[in-house]
Amino acid sequence: DTIQGDFMATLASLTDAAMQSFHDHHGMSTTSQLRIDGVSRRARDRLVDAGILEHVHKCVYHITSTPLTLEARCAALSMAHPSGFVTGPTGGKIRVLRRMPTSANIHFSIPHTLGLAAIEGVTLRRSTIVDRGDIQRRADGINIATPWRLAFDLAADLDDMDHASVVEQILHDQHCGIGALIVVGRRLVHPSRNGSTRFLATLVGRVPGGPLESHPEVVIAKMLRARGVPVVAQTTWLDLPNGSKARIDLSVPHVCWGVEIDVHPDHLFLRGTTADKGRDRQAHLIGWQIERVTALDLLDPEAIVDELVALYVVRCDEQAALRGLTG
Repeated sequence: DTIQGDFMATLASLTDAAMQSFHDHHGMSTTSQLRIDGVSRRARDRLVDAGILEHVHKCVYHITSTPLTLEARCAALSMAHPSGFVTGPTGGKIRVLRRMPTSANIHFSIPHTLGLAAIEGVTLRRSTIVDRGDIQRRADGINIATPWRLAFDLAADLDDMDHASVVEQILHDQHCGIGALIVVGRRLVHPSRNGSTRFLATLVGRVPGGPLESHPEVVIAKMLRARGVPVVAQTTWLDLPNGSKARIDLSVPHVCWGVEIDVHPDHLFLRGTTADKGRDRQAHLIGWQIERVTALDLLDPEAIVDELVALYVVRCDEQAALRGLTG
């Protein structure tokens, strides 16, 4: 009873304000915040001895009743090193970006001048250029790279296609505009800085038109353009005879030819395929030819692109012949 009473008395030293701080910051708090919240140094030591709190970084404590999630670990690092920020694959996971490589380590960027020793479970990335606008300081305690800085940093972690895909997602989801990416490129692209060449190539090599919505769209669009098919993305709207409108994923407007990338599961079921076929018939009525690429087609991208290129060539020949007859 005495032991239990001592434990309860120790637990009671965690004020409501302190508990709210832990709740709002993924189970993390700092010595200064605990002091503000009414937890004295002596009370903090007792809480550590009782196993209620644990010391995870200098001046940072974790309440052991909460899990050490990725976000919790990122919050702890940000509290311990406020001049640094989460970036790379870790930042991508937190921002729910696609095509992120598997990495158990947290990627954490710090100023080059900060003499920080190695930290277990952390990949330290030292940067000579960090602007105030590169860091978003979230209310939950996590410092994370802003979308434009993250797009640049990820160029060192991803291959060409995956980086292009992530940039399209950032633009499509309106995390930032192309102007912000151009600005960060002007500031950070340098021959000696990792990822610079890829970042520049991604911006220069974007498919004309609106942001591509999915990774398969990026793959097919880039492969088609590499084969000389001048598709544009998400810009062509068709006014169909039944009064509806249809936006084509990829299109070559001057020959009225388009490609729809049907990766959503709904396209595999009867209702979805029926709607697709109905829309295609409406497009045919106004002279448009629509090709569809399914998730199964994407198992062999080279084969489906070969077929699309052949179909495009035939379409161009048909349109040329038609113009000759009407000319």
